[in-house]
Amino acid sequence: MSIVIPAAETVKLSELKTDGENPNKMSREQLERLKASIKKWGFIVPIITNKDLLIADGEQRYTAAKALGMNEVSVIRLPVEDVDRRLLRQVLNKLKGKHEKELDQAEYERVIQAGKEEDLKYLLMLSDEKLGSLLSGDEEGVAFDASFEVVVECEDEQHQEAVFNKLTGEGYKCRVLTL
Repeated sequence: MSIVIPAAETVKLSELKTDGENPNKMSREQLERLKASIKKWGFIVPIITNKDLLIADGEQRYTAAKALGMNEVSVIRLPVEDVDRRLLRQVLNKLKGKHEKELDQAEYERVIQAGKEEDLKYLLMLSDEKLGSLLSGDEEGVAFDASFEVVVECEDEQHQEAVFNKLTGEGYKCRVLTL
């Protein structure tokens, strides 16, 4: 069986397009860390697009490259239909594996022993306390799932139900909390 290895090409950043529908979001802090990693190691992971340069994977790298003032980036252009571009975006955003806690701890220790503790903490957004917990095994790992929520205070249970029904009827994802 022959598996295609598509070549990367250099493309002007201004030629790339987004569809505004990428479900993968980064916080401002995460974007700053991504920009720092690009400055440190270069633009090492190509952006994946369809034949028309509509991004399938790498929208965050695209945003970081723009913010850094880059004019060109590495791109792998695939001849895929829109449905496959979307499927590819889902696969590449979600199939990342799970880190084994002990191997992560050993990796962190090697990085620290090599004198790069501050880089580790900055790039992974770790406080001294969080890094200590990860090294001791008290934490499961580093996760970057951002969540943005709005809390609406209601007068009573009936008002809460009315607000919930209104917002879910408008398409918002809601949950009920009673504090």
